[in-house]
Amino acid sequence: MADRIRPALNHRLQGEARIDAAVTESVRRIRARLAAEPALTARVVDGCLAGVGSRYELTSQLVRKVP
Repeated sequence: MADRIRPALNHRLQGEARIDAAVTESVRRIRARLAAEPALTARVVDGCLAGVGSRYELTSQLVRKVP
């Protein structure tokens, strides 16, 4: 799992900013990997499926869509 998260790390950031950016980038990367799956792509093209990345914020208990 760490090997999949490591590319999302921004080493120019520190502390909470680094964690926040890594989580957001990880969501984007996972969404892109799923969008590249042929079986899922066909469903997206025919309008039966949409890929949405989101984050659940533990402190606020809100779900935020990742652009």
